[in-house]
Amino acid sequence: MTCQDNEILLNNVLIQMSRSFLQYVAESSPWVRAEASSLDDQIQVLAERQRQSVGRIVELLTTREYFIDFGSFPTEYTDLQFLSLQTLIKGLKTSQQKICRQIGVAVESLRTAGDAEGAEVMAQVEIFERDTLQALEEISVELEKPPQPVAS
Repeated sequence: MTCQDNEILLNNVLIQMSRSFLQYVAESSPWVRAEASSLDDQIQVLAERQRQSVGRIVELLTTREYFIDFGSFPTEYTDLQFLSLQTLIKGLKTSQQKICRQIGVAVESLRTAGDAEGAEVMAQVEIFERDTLQALEEISVELEKPPQPVAS
């Protein structure tokens, strides 16, 4: 792999993260039951953490003077408006799993190519993204709990 190939690889991961389903859902404000509103807050925090990881990749590409493409959201997301978080959680987990796999491949590719700096940044990003996946799993469990009756 050439240096240019490394930057293309990094930018492709950046696009997957900056236009992830998590980012889309965070912008679309999914419906949650009143007693589960803290779960929506957690989604917002996870999306912000992902944006910070994107920022780390941006910094690396900027120091390498690489033109950054942020991509666009996939068109299939546009049909997923005005839905509940419970309906969207499976897609969130699937999307996050894909991102984690892509980052893992990127880390190995960058190491093989001798790009220690790129591999290190991506290894750190991978830790955060795997934590995000775990948090989405925990949110999924919470969403499966039946609603609590309102005390009168």
